[in-house]
Amino acid sequence: MSSPKVIPKVVLWAVPRSISTAFLRAMLSKKNVKVLMEPYVDAYYFGTERVSQRYSDTPALEGKTFDDIKKLYEQNFTDCEAVFVKDFAYYLANNLESANSLPKNYIHTFLIRDPRKSVPSLYRASAVGRTKGFHYFDPSDAGFHELYKLYQLVVNDLGQDPLIIDADDLLLYPETILRAFCKHTGIKYEPCMLQWEGNPEMLLAVENRNPGWVDVALSSRKFQQPTGTNARETEEDLPEEVHRCIQESMLYYKTMYDKRLVV
Repeated sequence: MSSPKVIPKVVLWAVPRSISTAFLRAMLSKKNVKVLMEPYVDAYYFGTERVSQRYSDTPALEGKTFDDIKKLYEQNFTDCEAVFVKDFAYYLANNLESANSLPKNYIHTFLIRDPRKSVPSLYRASAVGRTKGFHYFDPSDAGFHELYKLYQLVVNDLGQDPLIIDADDLLLYPETILRAFCKHTGIKYEPCMLQWEGNPEMLLAVENRNPGWVDVALSSRKFQQPTGTNARETEEDLPEEVHRCIQESMLYYKTMYDKRLVV
């Protein structure tokens, strides 16, 4: 009897507002890849072990513990050529002391973005009050410290040499970056990853639940540079806590940036 086929199982750990949903769209364009979007969000915000208090006025959900989500990651996936998961490291803020908390048998990869762009974008998305729970800015959502801690676990405890992608490089050289990502992970590269069609139900559900969070990814059909000026992302009148969050995040970003895929 032949051994079961081993398929690549890949997780892309990111920080919010890092073009990660566009990356997920590229994977959704493939026909035979199982795609999961931020499974740990339920444990972090809604489960009985939830860390964030954003939704503390809603009843905690059973079956959404961190161990429950880990089992979801580790389920026996069939009838697909690969598994791709996009998730945020800060969801595991209280579970980064040991690699035992990480899903087993995954190739870990990382997506970073300059905090001078990602943090102001997070501030604007969080503070406008379009979504229940997200009507204030919380620096702990920025996620750079947790991303770096997770990176260290992957290197030091799992012995992996993870691929790190910078969002600006992804926007400038999408084909080169995606080809390198696929080569590193064993996922088959296809040209359709550069041109997207339709509006995936997964993203429509997110946008309906959290208006404005993935609207750009929904309306786009390819990786593209932001249009217009980026002045809003560096404006001097940002609140002090946002400036402080940017400064605290820069150390972790620069450390990972120095280890990024260079094209």
